[in-house]
Amino acid sequence: MGEGDAGMSRTDSAEFVQLYSKIAQALAVSGVVGQSPDALLSIQWPGIVVTPHLDPDDPETKYMVSNLLNAALECNYVVTPKAGLVSDIYQLILNGKETPEIGLSPEQKAELAKAEGYLEVDGEPSPQLRDYVEYEAVFYAAQDLLFEARATEQNGGPLVPPEVIARYREARQAWDEHGHREEVETALATVKQLQAREPYVYWQQLADRFDTGTERLANGSAFQVVDSVPRYKDWFRDEQWTPFRFDPDDFANQPRSGGTGMRGCDGRCCCSVRSGDEVSPGRMPAWNRQSSILAARHVESGMDEAGPAASGAESPFFLSCSMKRISIVRPWMDSSVFSSRLWKWSAQSIGRGTVISTGGSVVGNEPATGVLPILPTTALLVKDVELILSSREAYDWILDKIEAGREVRYGPFSLNAYSEPSTRHLRMVPGASGVVSGSPQILGFISTLIGRCPHPDMTLPWPS
Repeated sequence: MGEGDAGMSRTDSAEFVQLYSKIAQALAVSGVVGQSPDALLSIQWPGIVVTPHLDPDDPETKYMVSNLLNAALECNYVVTPKAGLVSDIYQLILNGKETPEIGLSPEQKAELAKAEGYLEVDGEPSPQLRDYVEYEAVFYAAQDLLFEARATEQNGGPLVPPEVIARYREARQAWDEHGHREEVETALATVKQLQAREPYVYWQQLADRFDTGTERLANGSAFQVVDSVPRYKDWFRDEQWTPFRFDPDDFANQPRSGGTGMRGCDGRCCCSVRSGDEVSPGRMPAWNRQSSILAARHVESGMDEAGPAASGAESPFFLSCSMKRISIVRPWMDSSVFSSRLWKWSAQSIGRGTVISTGGSVVGNEPATGVLPILPTTALLVKDVELILSSREAYDWILDKIEAGREVRYGPFSLNAYSEPSTRHLRMVPGASGVVSGSPQILGFISTLIGRCPHPDMTLPWPS
């Protein structure tokens, strides 16, 4: 038994914790000292199946993508939607803030204009910023590949291939040299520091951006367009996928992630946004039995049924998939508003007294609370989901449920097809009983914990 299962029995919940922990380590969001204390991985329960190759210019497609990426979440390692959307809370701030009576000096205005000009040309991202984003995506794909391989090696699997290490080093150097990393990050820091110190101009620009980022469906419903990098039309291209695996060695040896201590809603809520569900207040879909690593849901009744206890950890198995980061882009939002000390609620605001976030720490196991305790920054897309099982009981149970039209999941992975094992599968899991697979799906989100907000600097002059 390894470090990861100290004090844990081979239970379904332990199996999920180990699976979560390896995914978090591969994505460098394990919630341990040395990593960002503000980065949290929240796993979807189960994954939201995503339809590829829809028309990206169709308003309905834009709405689908925007709705998927706009949910406000609890500070929980299992995706737990809050009432409202990110855009709702942001709009509440736009409409209800009060700003200090301050301004920029001529020198500061010139410094800000220079930084803004470096990042934007005629209202569009500058070539330097485009390069930065492009090389950043390549770097994180290389880092995910390296960290997943390291976790596999540490858990008793194959050694990290030398080419994986070389690819990581090349990607890091390319981001520094060709992605204008230092220059872009310096300009971004300057804008963040100075822009809000010219309150009238700044907040008017934010209001204009929000209006520009709002579109309507044919029925007149308004929504804020949420984009991504890569854009939806490129989600399923071959670039920047990271192979991921989970097997009995990982179950036995994977160090536990600090993220599993983040349990907003008192740790009781394990609800998720499901494909076809609206993101609405209080939605609690039936996938709420976190103790069951294997389960099936009856579509009509909404009831879920736990599978055989010996689903994986008690017998040889092999789970594999490919993962890709989808960076969330909200063109109508400036996320620095949530960390700014240059606004507070006005006395007349309907938001007066509302706590956006109390602040918290993943490393310190301190969940943030509030109406928007975390801000999702990255969606985790997976494809080629495949689970090889040696347990005949588990495989037959899955087969029966799929044949009966049930929605089946293993941990967070939604499964909808099965097959007999091939020669390749039998080499990977000798004596395999069957193979279960899943469609492309959003498996979860990486979010940033929002610090104390609002947190106005009361040493500044305020109108009231």
